[in-house]
Amino acid sequence: MDTLFTEFTELANSVNSLHNRFNIDGVATRNELFERIPIQTEEVNELEQAIIKENPIDIANEAVDVLYVAIGTILRIEKNLAIKAIQQVIGKNDLKTCKTHHINDKGKISRISKDV
Repeated sequence: MDTLFTEFTELANSVNSLHNRFNIDGVATRNELFERIPIQTEEVNELEQAIIKENPIDIANEAVDVLYVAIGTILRIEKNLAIKAIQQVIGKNDLKTCKTHHINDKGKISRISKDV
């Protein structure tokens, strides 16, 4: 698993390098972030099609494309805000347990209702 985590770092470095080569730098405006949504949507749709029709290698490639674009979006957010958001998401998800959450019928991890 260590190699996989190393590759995540390499992927982020690759996105940063791509942004540098194309002078995509600095904090994005809200409009620039909004313009990234169709790019992300296209990658998610390609992943969906790969899952429906393609082999595991193509599925993995499309999943990485989704992550690549998402990392690119994070890199365009103000650095301290992006760091804080990453830490908050990690912290929030690290607190989830089988006692507080369950996997719902759609496969999403959801909070267990306190009404039960």
